[in-house]
Amino acid sequence: MNRRIEVISSDDAPECPRCDREGLLYARVPHGWHNAAGARVEGYSGVVLCPDCDARQAHAAPLISWFHVNGEADDGDPDFVRLFVAWASQAFVPTLNERALEDEIELCREGAYATGKSL
Repeated sequence: MNRRIEVISSDDAPECPRCDREGLLYARVPHGWHNAAGARVEGYSGVVLCPDCDARQAHAAPLISWFHVNGEADDGDPDFVRLFVAWASQAFVPTLNERALEDEIELCREGAYATGKSL
């Protein structure tokens, strides 16, 4: 499967959604699921390369090390490109938790977010 991964540049480091610490790289990864009607829903979701959360992942560790040595992404560096492709080929978006989504929608309907209540 050929997936188009897009690196998103910014002057600010991305925040890791898992640990809330500073990440190294933010990329948009294609993903999809089948809805209740059985139709395929396609989209993109953001994935952060985190030096803490991803350090033990075999596909991420070499790219994390590259960042520690070189500082920032460089698509002109063949080593960076090779390491990025290895990481991106394994990057994934977790499957949609439809029950959690429905629970959150229900909280919104009940006005829970206006009162500060959260999941």
